[in-house]
Amino acid sequence: MTETRDSPPVDGAAGADATEVRSWGWHLLQVSSWVLVVMVPIHLYTTWLLHDPGHVGVAIYVDRWRSGAWRAFDWAFVMLALLHGGLGLEGLLRERIGSPRGRTAAVVAVAGVLGALALAVSVAVLRFDAR
Repeated sequence: MTETRDSPPVDGAAGADATEVRSWGWHLLQVSSWVLVVMVPIHLYTTWLLHDPGHVGVAIYVDRWRSGAWRAFDWAFVMLALLHGGLGLEGLLRERIGSPRGRTAAVVAVAGVLGALALAVSVAVLRFDAR
């Protein structure tokens, strides 16, 4: 779906002919924002407030990842953060890079890096032995 934006009416009221078609990426960015608004405080509380910040290390995650629910939460948190950052960066690149060829190359490069990071995180989290 292509993205078109009409300028909003001056008085702030939505006019009958003022329509805005958003891409699936824009909607996914909005949804991921709200989910991250919930997940970030949970992560900060369980990582930094429940434990002494001077002693935060891998031992916290070894204990935490014995539970499948925490492992799934942390994996989903990182995947959602990567998705959210990638979508935001894609929008920025689309606006800033003028040539279609350069824009495509930049988006493919970002997608490759984020895909590699997602794969590395998935392997680390899902194959981690917390014995």
